[in-house]
Amino acid sequence: MKFLRKPAIHWVRRAVQMAFLSVFILLAWAALYPPSRSIPENIFLRIDPLAAIAAARGSGIWLYLLPAWILLALTAVSGRFFCGWICPLGTILEILPSLGRRRSKKIAAMRPRNIFGDTIKPGQRRLRLKYLFLAILLVLFLVGVNLFWIFDPLVIANRAVAFVLIGSVPFMLISLMILAILVGPRFWCQEMCPFGACLSLANMAGSKLPTAASPLALVKHEAACNHCGACSRACPFEIMEVADSRKTGRLALADCALCGECVSACPQAGALNLQAMGASFLRSKKNDQAAISLGEVRACQN
Repeated sequence: MKFLRKPAIHWVRRAVQMAFLSVFILLAWAALYPPSRSIPENIFLRIDPLAAIAAARGSGIWLYLLPAWILLALTAVSGRFFCGWICPLGTILEILPSLGRRRSKKIAAMRPRNIFGDTIKPGQRRLRLKYLFLAILLVLFLVGVNLFWIFDPLVIANRAVAFVLIGSVPFMLISLMILAILVGPRFWCQEMCPFGACLSLANMAGSKLPTAASPLALVKHEAACNHCGACSRACPFEIMEVADSRKTGRLALADCALCGECVSACPQAGALNLQAMGASFLRSKKNDQAAISLGEVRACQN
């Protein structure tokens, strides 16, 4: 069966995601029906930069929200690992079947388009909606209108658990699930999520740091890459920059969640690596399972 052919990193990441999702649900339940004050039921919200900004401005307790600043610092030196391994809302959206994902098997069809409908070519930049959305939310917050609690992914997930437990309907979560099924599993995460925008900006801030200084890094060896696009097809976020890049070294891409799917899918030995502090622990390798035929490459690129 097809799902049994998934690489080991896929199942490791899925297990980690499910573990964090289970803990999140348990903590949300504990917040609604507190069995003990010793359970830190708000720990997920304390690592949320949006919640940190809102709470710290209102209370001035910046140190209490230190986990949020630590997450931003780790994101700066690594990448959006939180989105790929931890985020409960991202996990729910990613495991859904997606009609949009099925339509995007060809590389040409996966390339994003600008507001005029023109395909964005390799090397061209585009402004994702999430940055504009984050800017609008920040401006509204500064003038006294706090909408973070509506669009913050951790708040959405936490509220959804609470709604289910009390017998109500989590309309926001259902709407995002429908969007994921129709458009793509991580469309919200890449194009709209204000939390993701914060993490992407933090990643950009640390993009020049060397690989050896990064706890988790995606590294490319350009000489071994044939730009077949297998990495982009395997990416849950449908990122094109890994295949397009002509760079050797750390790929500090703003939207990369460091999930490792691209490394396992790459058919070129040593072209892609996941490294921790400069030491490789997952390397692409040429094998029958990962390799794609020349005919498939041509079909994907057309």
